[in-house]
Amino acid sequence: MRAIKLFVNGQVPSVFSRTGRRYRALDQVDSQLVTIYRYPSEPPEWIMKRNNRMFVRLPILVLAAILLVACASDGPVVQRQASLNTIDKVAILPFENMSALHGSGTSVRSPITGRVFVTGPVVDQSDQFMTSQLVTRVRRDTDLAIVPSRDAAAIMTGLSEQQGREWPRRRLVARTGQRLGADAIIVGHVYRFRERTGGGAASESPASVAFDIYLIDCQKAQVSWSAFYDYTQKALSDNLGGIGNFFRRGGRWVRAEELAATAMEDIFDDFPRKPTAKQD
Repeated sequence: MRAIKLFVNGQVPSVFSRTGRRYRALDQVDSQLVTIYRYPSEPPEWIMKRNNRMFVRLPILVLAAILLVACASDGPVVQRQASLNTIDKVAILPFENMSALHGSGTSVRSPITGRVFVTGPVVDQSDQFMTSQLVTRVRRDTDLAIVPSRDAAAIMTGLSEQQGREWPRRRLVARTGQRLGADAIIVGHVYRFRERTGGGAASESPASVAFDIYLIDCQKAQVSWSAFYDYTQKALSDNLGGIGNFFRRGGRWVRAEELAATAMEDIFDDFPRKPTAKQD
């Protein structure tokens, strides 16, 4: 290996090999292989070429890092735990207001999976808004048929009374879906639905929304698919990972309904559909 000991303006910054490896001390290189070059200010051409390559690559690396951060979305998390191929008909229960049940500002576990959410203010009728959004998305973005569920509350009460004790929530919901004639049942809970304070250009208190959704197989009483969303809008300077949604919202502070509706749209964008038969 031939190395070069650099003299720039009478100083010795370091020792370089022709492969570009940097040595911090001369004694790390066999002295018999070292050729010393003296020059006033400019390094050898091969080092200049290497430095030029570094300067070209640096902006590319910075851009890649920015894009990587931008891909870290502030959107919902969707999980599929089992195949949905055997599910044709679903019942949909109204969203449950967990803040009304447990109070605001408390840590509450999901009655289905135990995931922890912090409750907060829930705007009046926001649970109805969420239920309407859910029904709309299931009809528009899935190939599932919705069965009527207006008798669900009465069925759940009757099942609890027959059992003589409180059933695990997931099992009770699954049995209710069976009584309704569904293959699966969808339940949701809203933990926080706080409206923004202020306008779209400047907000004193931003909108904040937290909810979850579960699709439960009625036969197995198991969660086949789930999604949750827990987000408080932040300024772009505080959340570079949300740059995509920042521009999607027009760079403004949005209302809680818009946060929830956008999250629901994202949740069902990639909802699994059954494979279609190939046409001959």
